[in-house]
Amino acid sequence: MSRIVIQALGLMGIYLLVMTSAKPADAAAGLVLGLVLAVALRPRLPGRYPATPRLGALLAFGPVLAQTVVEMAIGSWRTARFCLRGTGQPGFVEIPRGERSRHQVALWGVLTGEAPDEVPVDVDEERRVLIVHLVDASDPDAVRERHRRAYERAQRKVVT
Repeated sequence: MSRIVIQALGLMGIYLLVMTSAKPADAAAGLVLGLVLAVALRPRLPGRYPATPRLGALLAFGPVLAQTVVEMAIGSWRTARFCLRGTGQPGFVEIPRGERSRHQVALWGVLTGEAPDEVPVDVDEERRVLIVHLVDASDPDAVRERHRRAYERAQRKVVT
């Protein structure tokens, strides 16, 4: 039962990030949707439940959430600057996948998509790169380094 509650709270957090809201009504709606999804997607066979999330992974989610909020603010600034002044060079940047598992790639996509100046476009499995479109892709090496640091500092600790 505690696993369902943990999953529901995680899904509620994602819902609130997507809605960019902290209103109690949105939190309640997110919790209800999270509970429905957590119950509907739970394993059906007895004795085959996956391991409970590690405490370290749950604690590591705090820095990931903080980092995402900062990236959302910076991305909003970049987008506003682009819209008002036209500064920046929109384009695609390929980010090496590195050691990311497919679950870590999914987390990367969700977190990257929260910032309005970056949109995850594709994962090229053959070349092992993550492709993202940016409002300002004038310095692709800096973008790659920023994503590498975000992964190393926090994201890899949340999902295995």
